[in-house]
Amino acid sequence: MSEKIPPKMRAQVLYEAGYKTPKSLLRRGGIPVSTGKRYIRDFKEGKSWERKPYAPRKNTKVTPKLVRKVEKKAKDRARIWSSRTIGASEGISHTLAQTIMKDVGLHYSKYKRKMKLTPEVKSNRVKFARDMQKSESDWGFTFITDECSFWLSKSKPDRLWTEDPLKEDGTGVHGGKVHCWGGISARGALKLEIFESNMDSDDYLGIIKKKRPQMTNLYPEGFIWQQDGSGVHRANKVKEYNYKNMPQILDWPAYSPDLSPIENIWGWLKGEVSKDCPKTVYSLKRCIQKHWNRINVEFLAPYFDSMPDRMAMVIENEGGKINY
Repeated sequence: MSEKIPPKMRAQVLYEAGYKTPKSLLRRGGIPVSTGKRYIRDFKEGKSWERKPYAPRKNTKVTPKLVRKVEKKAKDRARIWSSRTIGASEGISHTLAQTIMKDVGLHYSKYKRKMKLTPEVKSNRVKFARDMQKSESDWGFTFITDECSFWLSKSKPDRLWTEDPLKEDGTGVHGGKVHCWGGISARGALKLEIFESNMDSDDYLGIIKKKRPQMTNLYPEGFIWQQDGSGVHRANKVKEYNYKNMPQILDWPAYSPDLSPIENIWGWLKGEVSKDCPKTVYSLKRCIQKHWNRINVEFLAPYFDSMPDRMAMVIENEGGKINY
């Protein structure tokens, strides 16, 4: 198959053959009138159809100074630099900027909450993990509960170039916001509670009182209750109710969201909601509820199956944060 003739080359051949009007180039060469006018103007000025060759691309020399400047911008937290802005500021391509950042140990990652794991906290986490290794079957009877907030929009990107995402502080947020309370177990999820105001101890007590019958229906033989150490959860009235009405309470270690499978559920739920791009608080609530209702026993099984592995990882990491 012969190579296709460039339209401007075809136009120049016709022009030199006497077809010097845009309409004649359209009839003879199928060249649009507006394009033909531009070609004819170029030909009158003596320009050819041939393009000037591009100058050879210069290979940027990666010097220690360039590496330091790129690394400094990537680690700047007063401003979040993208690879394109870093490249533009240093006169290099964004792909070269990415290569330099990867070579110095940075990778593009979401923010992770900074964990304040003191030696005492780490020791408590190890003790908790060892205790749970002795009673792994308890996970099949445990309700894991938590609260989570959803925003319509964010003020900063949630990804940046970093050596360790666990050492990064989170970003601010703005726009409409709702809060959710949820509970999961190996036998299914509890009905989600969605609310707009900040939750106090009375609100929280009302929620767990309302959920108590559903928990009993799922586990008539008894269950284990889990909650984290939030101030609302530690209110005296909440402690008193739980002591009298919960068959067994799990003593959850502080600063341990990485041990809780519901944190993974929240992450999944936020990803699903973001795909729907809700524009109002009302639509945000509907999206959250719709996707929460998809959670079933089969969906939850891998998360509860992971609990023994989480405990083993905490012990191996001497109580440090685990990536789960």
